[in-house]
Amino acid sequence: MFLVTQIEDQIRVLPQDLTKAPVDAVTTVIEQRFVDKVIPNLGLVVTIYDVLNIEGGFVYPNDGAAFFKVQFRVVVFRPFVGEIIVGKLKSCSRDGLRVSLDFFDDVIIPEHALQDPSFYDESERLWVWKFDGNDMYMDLQEPIRFRVQSVKFNPTPTPQQLQNATGDDKLLGTAAKPFSPMEVIGDINGDGLGLTTWWAG
Repeated sequence: MFLVTQIEDQIRVLPQDLTKAPVDAVTTVIEQRFVDKVIPNLGLVVTIYDVLNIEGGFVYPNDGAAFFKVQFRVVVFRPFVGEIIVGKLKSCSRDGLRVSLDFFDDVIIPEHALQDPSFYDESERLWVWKFDGNDMYMDLQEPIRFRVQSVKFNPTPTPQQLQNATGDDKLLGTAAKPFSPMEVIGDINGDGLGLTTWWAG
């Protein structure tokens, strides 16, 4: 679920931070730029692991800030396909389920990946698994165990794309439809998957 990866980047340290030790100064900038951000095709940066090397400290004319070439490692969240993870059921809709891992809320379980047979209860606004004649409701905030099917990275839409959007896509980037740079697609159609209370005891 988590991996350590090495990155090399040019880090700009502001003049007021140049009194700090170089490792402290660049670490502050790295945290601001990378932590809690998604790096395309890599994953969500959770924390800095360590700083391996710092070179430079060049100050360019008319700037005043110092530029360092830094090699560092970060801890990245990127689950592998087939991995089993437990999260909390955040919301239900006709399209399926959304699951939260506390630090990451973009786990999607589409309706075709639910336990079979399942149906959407319009009055309760919850999905229900029909099992041996019993209605097994998928209640919100309950722990849910799912299997990772894929990890999807979505390119940031350009202003032109947002301007030309139609239908629901016009809401992309708003509270009604937040943009998700990374989505984990899961399924719960299998023994031991779904709400953990179904399999307790």
